Amino acid sequence: MKRKKDNRFVLDSFAVLTYLKEENGWQKVKELFLKAEAKIILLYMNYINLGEVYYIAYRENGASVADRIFSLIKRWPIQFVGVAENIAIIAGRIKAENKLSYADAYVVATALHKRAKIVTGDPEFKSVEAIVGIDWLPKNH
Repeated sequence: MKRKKDNRFVLDSFAVLTYLKEENGWQKVKELFLKAEAKIILLYMNYINLGEVYYIAYRENGASVADRIFSLIKRWPIQFVGVAENIAIIAGRIKAENKLSYADAYVVATALHKRAKIVTGDPEFKSVEAIVGIDWLPKNH
């Protein structure tokens, strides 16, 4: 019998940017999109992390490119997760107890809430491997 984590994934900004920039591992993210479109898996992303992708795109390429990327992402087969009180508290605890950014704490909180694995290549997530499943992408740097 399949565990729920085998068909539920949370994308962090690393995974989304890897796909957008066609960096090492982008095909793996594309496969997840295809499976999500076919309703084989569920993909999630927290709005905090969507904002993180937006600010990185804005900083690197300006507002018009960031706006286009935002519009593109919103059409992907992703269920976006809002910042409900329970997720905010979980993220706060994750941040207090681990060495990772506050935005990354929201990825972990979303994954725990949705009983999903995180898709990332960001080495910061090594600090939370004991509490959440991680589907690792290759490092780009």
